[in-house]
Amino acid sequence: MKRLPLKLPAPGTVVFTIPGRQMEAEVVERPNRFMVLVRLDGELKSCHLHDPGRLGELIFKGNQVLIRKTKGRKTEYSITAALRGSHWILIDSRFHNKVASSFLPGPCTPEFRIGRSRLDFRCDDFLVEVKGSTLCPDSTALFPDAPSVRASHHAALLAENARGGRGSLLLFLVFSPEAMRFAPNLRTDPEFHNNFWETVNTGTDVRVLKIILCGNDLIYYGEIPYTSGSREKDHFED
Repeated sequence: MKRLPLKLPAPGTVVFTIPGRQMEAEVVERPNRFMVLVRLDGELKSCHLHDPGRLGELIFKGNQVLIRKTKGRKTEYSITAALRGSHWILIDSRFHNKVASSFLPGPCTPEFRIGRSRLDFRCDDFLVEVKGSTLCPDSTALFPDAPSVRASHHAALLAENARGGRGSLLLFLVFSPEAMRFAPNLRTDPEFHNNFWETVNTGTDVRVLKIILCGNDLIYYGEIPYTSGSREKDHFED
């Protein structure tokens, strides 16, 4: 397996700081996948939600969210994070690549095109795709939380690249502090689950990094293993 030498700092290191002031608001409803109506200081506000997932355990009536001022055609706020237990979980996927780039060795080309498709980075001869995980039942972070044809396609592109003897990296950012391991979500998306393991079998490198939101700071809290209920052991390399 070809491995991209990631730049992993000591756990507890801030890897990215989200700009702008965060304000706490209450979810009223989610009219569609990308818009959430919230109550802020007694007033109703429309917020952009930059995550197409279901997020059923995070975006529901009465739950607390962090929002910030942004400029959009239909909204003047964006949702940054949602409360689960006592922790804020990042749900704005626009920050995923900003966080990931802090771990990648340079120089890397962002949004690298392969035909009509696009992967997040190319670093020398490595193709890199970044995915974010927020769903975490029973200390196991899962991806995706909704069926994703796009994610399966990206996994297939990485597998094809690895079969050609080139480097491929599938990088998961887990935003759940309670996560002890990661697994592809068999129940929700069996196609991605199968493509994930096929990608692993071709020699694609898979890394899972835990990132915790504290205030405006995104903090690296170490690497965790990936696993499957049908597998006998976790997969983890230092």
